[in-house]
Amino acid sequence: MNMVNTMQRLKLLIMAILLTSGAQAAEFEKGEDGGILIPPNAEMLLYSGSINFAMPEGCGFRDAGKAECPAGDMEAQGTAILEGFKAKLEARGWSMENVVRVNVYGVAGDDGLDFAGFNKAFAKFFSREDGGWYPARTFVEVAALFRPELLVEVEILAMKVRE
Repeated sequence: MNMVNTMQRLKLLIMAILLTSGAQAAEFEKGEDGGILIPPNAEMLLYSGSINFAMPEGCGFRDAGKAECPAGDMEAQGTAILEGFKAKLEARGWSMENVVRVNVYGVAGDDGLDFAGFNKAFAKFFSREDGGWYPARTFVEVAALFRPELLVEVEILAMKVRE
């Protein structure tokens, strides 16, 4: 991941938020076109590059890859990462409904990229059904992450309207 490109994207997002300063929306609005309108009084929180193994109880980070400590598949790792984000947000008094952007970096296994597996994890936290919240999302296939057991890395951008 090129850090310069990430910073440029973040700067563009901040500029876009500032340019909407004339908007008087009290909450985020999801348009028919899929765009999310961010009001000018929103706080921004970025969690970048989170990874997580979905290992059995008693296994630690250094144990990943050992036969007795399998790291988990794409769905399991995705679920573990998103559960971690949920806990962090809730500790701040926020929720997963504050997430407006999700970037996902996935590694293909021997059977290819398990996009469906990650989607199963994602659906546990976000849903388009019944008016559920569904943030903007990008999923990019990458050649590798920093550990061979890692299949997915996720970063989120959350925003909350100041009261």
